[in-house]
Amino acid sequence: MDNLIISISGIRGIVGESLTEKDSYTSTGLFFKTYLKRQKGQLKLIVGRDIKPTGELLLKGAIASLLAHGVKNVENLGITSLPAMEWAVNHFRASGGIFITASHNPMEWNGIKFISSFQDGGSLLPASAMEKIKDGWRSEVNKIKKREINLPELPEEVPFVEDYIKDVIDKIKKTIDLCADEESKGDEIFTKIKERQMRIALDACSGDGLEIPKNFLLQMGIDEKNIYPVNNGTLSECRRRFEPTPNYLTGLKEIIEQYNLDIGFAFDPDQDRLVVMPLRNEELTLIIAGRFLLELQNPSAKKYINAVAINLSTSSLWDELAEKYGIQIIRTRVGEMNVIEAMEEYNLPFGGEGNGGVILREVNPGRNSTVGMGLILAYMAWRDCSLKELEAELTDYVIVKEKIEVLFSRHKIQELLGERIEKFKERNREKVKSIDTRDGYKIILHDNSWIHIRPSNTEPIIRLITESTDEERARQLAEDFKIILQD
Repeated sequence: MDNLIISISGIRGIVGESLTEKDSYTSTGLFFKTYLKRQKGQLKLIVGRDIKPTGELLLKGAIASLLAHGVKNVENLGITSLPAMEWAVNHFRASGGIFITASHNPMEWNGIKFISSFQDGGSLLPASAMEKIKDGWRSEVNKIKKREINLPELPEEVPFVEDYIKDVIDKIKKTIDLCADEESKGDEIFTKIKERQMRIALDACSGDGLEIPKNFLLQMGIDEKNIYPVNNGTLSECRRRFEPTPNYLTGLKEIIEQYNLDIGFAFDPDQDRLVVMPLRNEELTLIIAGRFLLELQNPSAKKYINAVAINLSTSSLWDELAEKYGIQIIRTRVGEMNVIEAMEEYNLPFGGEGNGGVILREVNPGRNSTVGMGLILAYMAWRDCSLKELEAELTDYVIVKEKIEVLFSRHKIQELLGERIEKFKERNREKVKSIDTRDGYKIILHDNSWIHIRPSNTEPIIRLITESTDEERARQLAEDFKIILQD
C-alpha cells in the first residue's frame, strides 16, 4: 500500500508503481465482497473512465475482476464524467458503478471510485464501505499478487449522452419552476439563454473531455460558432494543471479577453468540479448558482430551498446569503459524501463545496459541473446581465488556499496539528472566538476571519485555508500558520 491512498474519496496511486491493473482487480474484488455480494438478483454494473489514457488498463483490471466473480452484465460508458456515471447507475437501475479517475491529480496518478446501487442512491460509497475495502486490502492483495490476470477487451460503449443532457436540462427547469413557484418558468429562462447567444469558452483539459459540456451547450440552443474550446488537443498537450483553480487558468482568461467572451468554464478530468472565469475564485461558482435559486424563490411565500448543506471550508459569504434569504446553512466535514449525507438527512435539494462543486440532488447525488453551467447561464439570462455584474453584488471575501507537503502518516499529522493549535490558542486566547474540531481545526476569530487546517483525504498534504474580507489579513493569516506548522 506504499503511496496508495485509500480514503473516503476512493483509491489513488501512481500508475505502474503504487497502482496497477492488479490493484484495480484487487479493489474491485473487495468492492464485490464487501458491497455487491449482498445485492439481490442478477448484478448489473456501470463502468467508465475519465480522459486519462492510463484509465483503459485499470478499467480492464476492474472488469476482469467482475468477470471472475461472475458478474457478466457490465455497461461501459467509455470516456465520461463522474456525475454522468452516478446518473447512469440510477437511470439504468444498476447494482453499482466503477469509475477510473484520480480527479485533479497529475498525469502520473490515477484512481478508482466506487458507486453504490440505485437502491442506495447511486452515490460514491460511504466512508464506512471504503473502510471495509481498506481493512481487507492486505489479505486480498496477497492472494492476487502472484496470480496471472487475463485482461478482457472492453465492452462496447453504451450511448447515453443525449439522454443524460436532456434529463439535466429538464431537472434544472423543474428546479427553477419549484423555486419560483411558477409553472414553465424554467422553459421561459432557457428560451432567453437561446435568444441571448452568449459566447462561451470551454476548458476540459483535452478534446476528449468536451463531449458532455459542448453537447450540453448545443442542446440548450447555443450555436456552435459561439463555443470556444481551450486545450482542445490530447491530454498530454494540456497547458495547465488539471486542478481547475483560477491561478492555473490564465489560458482560459486570455481567450475570454481576446475574443470578448461572456464566460468561460473549466473542469477537472472527472468533471464534477466547475470553475467559472473571470470570477475571482472558485468559491463563487457555488455561490452564484445557489443565489440564483434563492433569488427566484425570494418573492414566494413557499421555500423550496429552506437550507443549504456546505462544508466547513466553504466561504462565510454563505452566512450572509442565509440571513438575506431566510434559510439555514448546514456545515459538514470536508468531503463530498459528507455533504451528500447531510442533504439526504435533511432532505435538501441543493448544496455543494466551495471548490467549484455544485450539487442538485434531483440530477445526481454528487457534484456536477454541467448543472453548475446550466444554473449560472440561466441566472445571467434571467437577469440579462454579465458575470461581472453578478459578482459585483457580492461582498468581496478573500479566500487563500495553501498546501503543505508532509512525509508522515495521517495519524502523525493529526498529532502535529493538535500540538500546534493548542500552543496557538494559549498565546491568542483574546483573539479566538471558537474552534471547530469536526474536521481538523477551524479557528474562527473575533473579526470573523477564519483558518481551517486539516489533513487531505486524497493527497499526503495538509490543507490550509484562510478567509477574511481583507485580502492582506487573509494572506497574513495563511503565512502565519504556515510558519506555526513548519516550526
